[in-house]
Amino acid sequence: MEIALIHNNSLILGPMGYNVRMINSELEELEVEERISPQSYTNIPIHFSDGLTHLLLLEKDIPSHDPKYHNVGNFDWEIIKENDIPVKVVLTYPITDKTLEEVKNIRKQEVSPVRREKENTIITLTINGTAVEVSTSREERVLLASKLAASPGPHNFKFKNTWLEVTTQELQTILSEIDTVVQAAFDWEFAKLQEIDACVSIDDVYAVVIREEPQIPVE
Repeated sequence: MEIALIHNNSLILGPMGYNVRMINSELEELEVEERISPQSYTNIPIHFSDGLTHLLLLEKDIPSHDPKYHNVGNFDWEIIKENDIPVKVVLTYPITDKTLEEVKNIRKQEVSPVRREKENTIITLTINGTAVEVSTSREERVLLASKLAASPGPHNFKFKNTWLEVTTQELQTILSEIDTVVQAAFDWEFAKLQEIDACVSIDDVYAVVIREEPQIPVE
């Protein structure tokens, strides 16, 4: 349930839920003597004794639209009366077309989160004949780089639950493999932004595949 508080044909509060404290505070500001209680919502519409203040149910008129192609604008409001007595408030929302540039910007915002997922993954490398999993996260890159800079090595390094002795060269190789994955993620992001910019219609923009659906194996 949404309501509106009107005073002297002006919209004072709303659209809003039934908030006793806020409404009573506004009634006090308006110098209206009456107050509402938590149970007063069953009596809406409520017409206060000053004849100017009314607590009314609120309706929203939002035309059917496709959010991919349209925006909902700011509402216009109207007090509906019966026998010259306010009975409800109706909010009417205009529908406007999204521009091509607006849709491009919306879709571009979807690209960076996917790039971060691609950047932060797990790769499998073989070190001293042992297959180990290495995170490509920034934290792991910093840890490996600090280990590389600490001393010539070899270094005892823990890959998950596997301890291995790695040389300076092997650390450099690990960092190089990680950098390859990270650079590929940023290259993907750059290419995807260019693909969006090249679109000449809104449908073209929505046709750009940003997050690939996982392949379901056929049994």
